[in-house]
Amino acid sequence: MATTQDLIDFELDILNRALDGVLDLAEAGDEEPDTVRYHEMLVWNSDMSRLKLDLDPAYRRGQMTLEQQERYRVLLARLKDALPLIERLGFAKPQVSLEP
Repeated sequence: MATTQDLIDFELDILNRALDGVLDLAEAGDEEPDTVRYHEMLVWNSDMSRLKLDLDPAYRRGQMTLEQQERYRVLLARLKDALPLIERLGFAKPQVSLEP
């Protein structure tokens, strides 16, 4: 059975991959078909829910290991840096504070 720490690691991995995907999509520009953009948007919305409902509360409540806390802070910084691209794509902005 997976522990809370395992689940946090899993969700951190998912969100980092999702952000990589958004950055790749932004780089591709209009070369990607609308169906790919739409799919990525749906996945992104789901991932932003994970961030708001699972990861951010775990971070704010001190339920992460020190390594996970650092990974989360790096993720927040990456999201903050990517906000202009996220907005340009019309994707949902993170609904959490991007300040650790």
